[in-house]
Amino acid sequence: MPASPRRDPALRRTVGSFAPLRGPLLLNRPQDFAAWRARRVAAGLWPYLRQLHTDVAPRARAGDPATGTIWEGISFSTQDYLALSREPSVREAVADALATYGPHAGSSPVLTGHTPLAAELAVELAELTGMEHIVLFPTGWAAGYGAITGLIREHDHVVLDERAHACLNAGAHAATCNVATAAHLDNASVARRLAAIRARDTDNAVLVVTEGVYSMDSDTPHLSGLQQVCHEYNATLLVDVAHDLGALGPGGTGQIGAQGLYGEMDLVMGSFSKCFATNGGFIATSSKDVADYLSIYATSHFFSSALSPLQAASALQCARIIRSPEGTRRRMALEKVSERLRSQLSEQGLNVLGERSAIVPVETNSVAVARVACRLAEQRGLILAIIEFPAVPLNCARFRLQVMCDHEMNDLDQAAKTLAESIEEARHLVKKTGEAR
Repeated sequence: MPASPRRDPALRRTVGSFAPLRGPLLLNRPQDFAAWRARRVAAGLWPYLRQLHTDVAPRARAGDPATGTIWEGISFSTQDYLALSREPSVREAVADALATYGPHAGSSPVLTGHTPLAAELAVELAELTGMEHIVLFPTGWAAGYGAITGLIREHDHVVLDERAHACLNAGAHAATCNVATAAHLDNASVARRLAAIRARDTDNAVLVVTEGVYSMDSDTPHLSGLQQVCHEYNATLLVDVAHDLGALGPGGTGQIGAQGLYGEMDLVMGSFSKCFATNGGFIATSSKDVADYLSIYATSHFFSSALSPLQAASALQCARIIRSPEGTRRRMALEKVSERLRSQLSEQGLNVLGERSAIVPVETNSVAVARVACRLAEQRGLILAIIEFPAVPLNCARFRLQVMCDHEMNDLDQAAKTLAESIEEARHLVKKTGEAR
């Protein structure tokens, strides 16, 4: 700890403290943030912009460019839930695509940016979602943003779950000023919002936005009830399946399939970065008219270079594996890994949030404790992701442990013990500083 830690700025404030900017000299305005960041770096408490020096794997080597530190450890900071980025057939597919098409799409998808691989990928995604028409995007963020901005206009309305992803929030606020939030996973709250909207406006569209699995909480909505509420008020439901499609549900169909709603959602958007070993995203719909419209009016589609041949090849081969018996085997292994880590963390007395998924959130109830515990845990051989505002509410912090189907059980047990010891030691250290939050 620093020599004079009391009221240490490295333990206080968040990135939200520096979001408001004032002053005429635009490029000088981040100076306060820079000073705060430098203090955190000096204290070993800056957890961002790390580098991975190995494959995405359960054991990895990470580096911190800010301090020059490199360490090896059990990794929970990367997203490859089914461990497909190391699957030989996926790498072979990418190598073949590189040899055939080169590394670059070379154009917008509305021109000549897509290869035949993209068309094959769309067919696989249609089977996986039960929705016939697919629009592909170069990133998951672009898909979420484009799904909303492509369809919603300034006179329309959007109702977001209060914990919806940043791309969904950005899309909603870019499309219309008529944005409301509903309490997290509260269908009654959504119904109240919709009733209030329809009491004054029956002429314009309403889009309700939720997620299959929420990435900071590992919890999920009751989808059939939510869709019923939406249709009662003539609203449309969009489900973001970034963290569950491929990772759970029968045949990898995610929470939608697990809840018996395969092919029945209004709109689905997803990301390739969790189970498909690449960047990229998509929107799925049962309407060809909607897909054709989005391909032109979703600006993050029209005005972006297309999904590259390498991305398409990786996602395509992963989709085939996800739908195969091998995909089922990997999902079963992932379920066991998640359950083991959750149980071990709970036995250590830690507050594990949500339901079983590839995401295992551990709440600390203190930003300062989380920062110090992260440093201690990394010194003891873990590679972690600490989550602070704005990804979670102000003055909250947690660890988001993301598991892979091939994490070793002994490593999970050791990681739970190490994290618990680090958090306990951090509580004692922070208590001495008076920084309880």
